[in-house]
Amino acid sequence: MKGRLLVGPLLLLLGLALLAQTVRWQNRMTASRVLRSVETVTMAAVRARRADPLPANIDLLRRAAERDPLEVGIPIARGSQHLLLGQSQAAIDAYEEALRLEPRPEVYLNLGRAYDLAGRSEDAAHAFALALRIDPRLLPQVPPAYRATEETR
Repeated sequence: MKGRLLVGPLLLLLGLALLAQTVRWQNRMTASRVLRSVETVTMAAVRARRADPLPANIDLLRRAAERDPLEVGIPIARGSQHLLLGQSQAAIDAYEEALRLEPRPEVYLNLGRAYDLAGRSEDAAHAFALALRIDPRLLPQVPPAYRATEETR
């Protein structure tokens, strides 16, 4: 008899868990679509040498991060938007957020670029060194001024 009494609450609990998973899945899918759209718009803007879509992209990425705060691609893309706009500190903040989610060599590479833009050469050299330690194949993408120091290490 006790088992039958537990079936109802258990089914309710399972139903609520399924609903929560569905909402989470929808949020992740929406964030993924926004990220893909921003990447497409950014590539077109870079090819056309136009920066006007970038501030709107940053806003879209902030909203996407609210939907999927664990998607590392969102702060990476936001950092790239700021980097393209010459906003070094905002780019640094975004790349550091991405590194907290998942340390990737390309994030260290872009963080180095942002530090370089900010005039923080030591920090840039350190970020480039970390990128190369993880993936030495990135050496051609490191700016020449920092590449020489890496080749001698």
